[in-house]
Amino acid sequence: MNPRNLLSTRNGRFLTFGILYISEGIPYGFTSVAMVAFMRQQGVSLELIGTFVAALFLPWAFKWAWAPLIDLIRLDRLGGRRAWIIFCTVMMIGTLMVTASIDFKEHFVLLLAMVVINNLFCATQDVAIDSLAVSTLKVNERGRGNGFMFAGQYFGIMLGGGVAVFVSGLFGFKIALAYISGLLFLNLLFVLFFVRDPHANPQAEHQGHWIRKLARSMVNFVREVYASFWKSGSGPIIGVAFALLPIGAMALAYALLATLQVDYGLNTTQIASLQIYNTVASSVGCLLGGVIGDRFGIKKTVAVAYLLTAMPTLLMGMLISGLGLQAIPQGTFYSIIIVHGLFFGMAFGVRNAIFMGMTNPAVAATQFTAFMGLSNLAISLANYWQGVVAERIDYATVFYLDALFAVLVILVIPFLRGREAHPAERRPPVVSELPAVAGVQD
Repeated sequence: MNPRNLLSTRNGRFLTFGILYISEGIPYGFTSVAMVAFMRQQGVSLELIGTFVAALFLPWAFKWAWAPLIDLIRLDRLGGRRAWIIFCTVMMIGTLMVTASIDFKEHFVLLLAMVVINNLFCATQDVAIDSLAVSTLKVNERGRGNGFMFAGQYFGIMLGGGVAVFVSGLFGFKIALAYISGLLFLNLLFVLFFVRDPHANPQAEHQGHWIRKLARSMVNFVREVYASFWKSGSGPIIGVAFALLPIGAMALAYALLATLQVDYGLNTTQIASLQIYNTVASSVGCLLGGVIGDRFGIKKTVAVAYLLTAMPTLLMGMLISGLGLQAIPQGTFYSIIIVHGLFFGMAFGVRNAIFMGMTNPAVAATQFTAFMGLSNLAISLANYWQGVVAERIDYATVFYLDALFAVLVILVIPFLRGREAHPAERRPPVVSELPAVAGVQD
């Protein structure tokens, strides 16, 4: 009896990639929401928290460096990209438990190191998932597919952030950590029972001299990657610059949002509640953006969503300048954050469909990952400069600058194009699996 593969149907693909992205959001939510809020409550400076979150994004910014391994080392007999996803999920659970147990006051450098290691496995899992998505989602499914993916990620952030804060408040930190690990384990079971890489060949035979084969494959692979970026029309070239630019107005979406809530005076329960409301709004925004993008055009949807993210950001800056942060009415404060979450979800969810259209399926893991890595580098830099400006000047200045940058990025969108097939395009040779361990038979 063959196990069911949800990737064989359209709705199954949407469900699968949504659930897979939940597993990416859970550890991110725990580190970037729960831990950031706790650190700010303990008096950690905005600049230091900005450094913490910037370190969190570093593996995501440079994951392109090892992404070729996913394309080249296929692990066919172990399940293809599914094997990579399973391995990384197991390592995410282990490193997250170590990370959460570190005393950040006494061992802040060690905390940063463990955050980087944990996110190294998270980013590698993301590479495998994105490669699977690029090669299985059909052209007319990309907008909705990305909507489901990033709605799932936001749902995971909610589970790992706001809900984890609730659990910790009721039952203690160790129970919250067990809860996070349990969620990741459930995701692992889902992959084991319901996901199969349709391009994996379980009957692939192992061939010797794998090191030489890998070297030969890498040469051809580098040529293919180069052609996919620089010999496939203007789309991928402009896409590189676009990936390095802000994803709309971002100050109300990352570390500064958590510190803003603490400095506004919200208690732990209120922070958790607002984070849940905001994440739900972002998830809805992802789904809405995907549907609108497939119907009315991806680029138009992204441009409108970017502009919409700037509006609540600018309003927050104006209110802080005019009234002061703590004088803003609580209903207004909540509304601005939740509305921004909805618009940011629209922008974030559908934006990546643009990069899918620029990606050569033959090198899907590497090229799409490069676009995502550059995007995460932009997020990392944004968290750093926003923390510095907020600490040394004020919150309002950050929001004014953030809204301005979002509007300026819109000017680039009309020049974005899909990739054009380059001459003699071909799939590079791949290594079907790692060498078998001596004395062990399949």
